[in-house]
Formats: sequence, structure tokens, C-alpha cells
Amino acid sequence: MNNTSDGRNKNPSQRNARPSAATGPVKPAAQAGRPVPRQARKPSSAPSVKKAPQARNNNAAPRPVQRNVQRPAAQRSVPQAAHKTAPSNTQRRPVNAAPKRAPQPARKVQKEAESKPVNTGLIIKVLMIAVAVIALILTGVRIFLFYKDETGLLIREVTIEAGTVRPTEEMFFTEEPSIPKWVSCNLNFDEVNIDLPQTINFNMKIYGRNFPCKLIIRDTIAPVGQGIPQKIFACGPVPDASSCVTGISDITDVAVTWKEVPDMSAGGNFTAVALLTDGCGNETTVSVPFEVTKDSLAPEIKGALDIEAYIGDPVMYRNNVIVTDDYDENPVLDIDTSNVNLNEPGTYEVTYTASDFSGNETKVTINLKLSNKPEGYIEPEELYKVAQEILDEITEPGMTEEEVALQIIWWCRYNIRFILRTNTRSWTEAAYNAFKTRTGNCYSTAYAVKALLDVAGIDNMIIERYPYQTATHFWNYVCLNGQWYHCDATWREGYDSYFFMYTTEELLDFWQGGWNGFQFKKDKYPASATQSVQTRIDYKNHTIKNT
Repeated sequence: MNNTSDGRNKNPSQRNARPSAATGPVKPAAQAGRPVPRQARKPSSAPSVKKAPQARNNNAAPRPVQRNVQRPAAQRSVPQAAHKTAPSNTQRRPVNAAPKRAPQPARKVQKEAESKPVNTGLIIKVLMIAVAVIALILTGVRIFLFYKDETGLLIREVTIEAGTVRPTEEMFFTEEPSIPKWVSCNLNFDEVNIDLPQTINFNMKIYGRNFPCKLIIRDTIAPVGQGIPQKIFACGPVPDASSCVTGISDITDVAVTWKEVPDMSAGGNFTAVALLTDGCGNETTVSVPFEVTKDSLAPEIKGALDIEAYIGDPVMYRNNVIVTDDYDENPVLDIDTSNVNLNEPGTYEVTYTASDFSGNETKVTINLKLSNKPEGYIEPEELYKVAQEILDEITEPGMTEEEVALQIIWWCRYNIRFILRTNTRSWTEAAYNAFKTRTGNCYSTAYAVKALLDVAGIDNMIIERYPYQTATHFWNYVCLNGQWYHCDATWREGYDSYFFMYTTEELLDFWQGGWNGFQFKKDKYPASATQSVQTRIDYKNHTIKNT
């Protein structure tokens, strides 16, 4: 196929020259490729209507393969210049462009709309809807402002002083809400421990919404207290601060410590400062006056007398030894026995040293005489066994110390007959013989009383007359109710009685036949009681009146 330079077929009549047996003879090319008349492409005021395709005639001649069909301008989507048409012998005509003015049917619709009457009912409905919407908006605004004002009354955090006032729900509002029944919280204020500093978180529910709130209980008040005047010694320890302050008041536990303690070693009047600190750190100070005594007096040692003992028997160094001090209630007693050989007979020095808390000391030296046990020696255990049997016969359970001691003195006075001479090789033998023979002198009688007092558990000593001219004498010194009294159960010529619970003053004031006979080394023994009890004693019936 030969094409010209413009792309069109020079011999269109020969296209599709081969006839189809089914379609019959082919129409001339000029008739088949006839262009559409110009007036058919002009725009019309009426909307274009697409014609239905006609039925295909099988007897008609076939169309050219590349037939150029001219379409209206309104239906074309591709510019005319870019559209290629099928080749044809006829000259192609330009297609007119679509007019720029609006289509005629749109102007008719606008005119018809302007000519229609206004729909008043629709306008009223629109206005009513608009009013309802505005009213709804205004109502919502009023509800919002009301809710804002009501929730603005809430105080989210409240602080109170511990132990002063009980919190309530009203404390968390500046004023009462408009609808109180719609306000609640999840905290029971009646169960809050207002004495305990703490922070409590809870929720306050207002008109259905929970608001977190906080109750703070604080302790900002310092504790109070008063100082207790103190009396101490210069060398003594300073007492604990807590024992020097009374009347401490605070809702929490209070610690008491010393803040300032002056040097009081020289003695005199001083003021110390105690610091009170509560559980929250609040502090206050309390002044404590001190009266300080400088102790310069050494303790006294009483009852440290010469000791006679036998080899093999225990030596009772502390027996009847009493240490007292003017200030120190518990002075220390040290006994130096380093020079004593308990296996060798002889006389040894024993030193007693008493010291108080101020460092003052007193020393007393005694002689310890050790001997071999004599023939017929009575062991202390054997003596105490006999004494216990006698004590059980003359006493009853429930008796006081005074009543027991009175029965002992009475029994020995009227059951041990006095004889001038007796075997006194040992005190245990003298007392044992007095129990067994019921006879003895003042030495035997005094040690028989001692044995009975020992098994009764009553402290006692033996006092020996000093000085004496013709004969010695022994009696008992007994501690009853914490005080020392003189007791003597030995028979005396012309005196049908006994001495029980005499003070030293009363004993030295006893005269018979123009003489006393009760002199002794008072500085070696503890001081006796000073208050007389003789009016309470019934010597005849050996009873004592209890006060």
C-alpha cells in the first residue's frame, strides 16, 4: 500500500477491493466515505438525543475500515487538531468550536426557579429548628456555668493542726453546694485519727464526677514540760534527762535529751537545759535546777572485829561487817586477805577498804587468829541442826522478825540456867553444850542466841564488854526491821527479866547495884535505833504489840 506524504491513501477506491461473499458487491468508495453534512454538526438549543443504532443490513456494503466520523464539539474529549481521521479522497472540513455561553437548558431552569412561589412553611420549620438549637445551646451554657460555679466551691486541700479539731466535709467547700444530696465523698471523717500527723487522699464526688482531695494533719506545736529540781553529788553521774522533766505534753512521743550540762564538779547550784523533741521535729527547752554537793567524807566500816577461826572451817570475813556512807547508798567494800594462810595456825592481818562514788576511802585492819580444831570440837552444821529443832518448837509460821527474836531471847533466858564456869574452847561447843545441858554462862548463852538467830535468818552480832575491871560480859546485837537493838538473855542476880530491843541509850542508862556493866566499843558497831519500842513489849507473856 502506497501512502502520500500527508498520510492519506492515494487510491482509496482499492481499499477492501476483495468483495465478501456475504456482504455482496462493495459500494463505491465515494459513496461509502461521504462526509457528514455541515449543518448536522451545528449546536442545537435542544439537548442532543442519541439515536438508537439501526439494525444492521447484511446486504449493505461494508464501511471503509478507517471512516472518519465527525462528533459534535460537546461530546469530544480530545482536541480536533490531535484527532486523526481515516484517509479519504474528500477534503476534511474543520469542526467549529463549542460556543462559550452557557447551555440554553440551564437558563431555562433558573427562570423556572425564579418564577416559583416561596415555601413559607419550610421557612417556619427552619426558623423553629434554629430557635430550638439556640435554646439548647443557651441551656448547655447555663448548665456548664452552673457546674463550673458549683465545682469552684470545692477546696482540694485542707490542713489542720493535729489534735485540735475534727475534720468535716464542710471544710472542703467555701459555701454549701446548691444540691447537697448530689455531693458525697469516700472518706469517713469520724474514723480519722486526728492525733496522728498524716496525709489522707480521698475523692469528693460532685454531680457525678470525682475530684481528688487531700486532708493534711500536721503537728506544728512544740511539746511542753517542767524541770524537776535535782540533788546530786559532785563526783556522781548526771541523771538521765528524761528523769529530770515532768508534765510532758504532746500528741506524739517526746524524746528528752540534755542540750546543755554545766561543769558541776566543784559543787554548788547550777542549771542544766533539757531538750524536748516530738515525733514531728518540734523542739522546746526546759531548765532543770541542780543542787550539787561535793562529797568529802569517807564511808564508815562497822562490825569489822577480830576473828577467831579453826583451820578447815570457812572464815566469815563479811559476817556482821556493815559499811555506811553519808551520801553513797552502796559503798564498795574490799577485803584484803593476801597475807592469810588458811592452812597454818597463826594470827594474820586482814584489811577492809570501803570507798564511795566520790573516791573517798576508809581502811580498817583486824586480826584473824587461826587455830587447829580442839578435841571435842563441834562442827557448825551439827550446832545449827540442834538449833533448828529448838526454833521449830518455840515459833510458829507467820510470825514477824520481832516475834521470832522475842521467843528466842525468852527461851534462852528461862531455859539455860546460869553457871559461872563452862567449857569455852569454841563458840560452837559452848552453844551446843548450852542446848544439851541447858546450862551456861554469858558466853554460852549469847552464842546459843546467835545460833538460833542464824537459823532464823536474822542478822546479829556478839558484843563484848569493854573496858572491864573484874570480868567480861557478852550479849547480842540484833537487826530487826532494818535497825539495830541490844538483846541480853543472860541471868542477872537480882533481876528476874531480860533485855529485848534496847537502844544504846536505854542500855547504857540501865543501872543495878550502883553500876551499869554494858560499856563497849561503840565505834566498832553500827549505830542502834534511837526510837524506843519498850512500851510494845510484854516481857511476862513474851509477846509484842504490832503497830
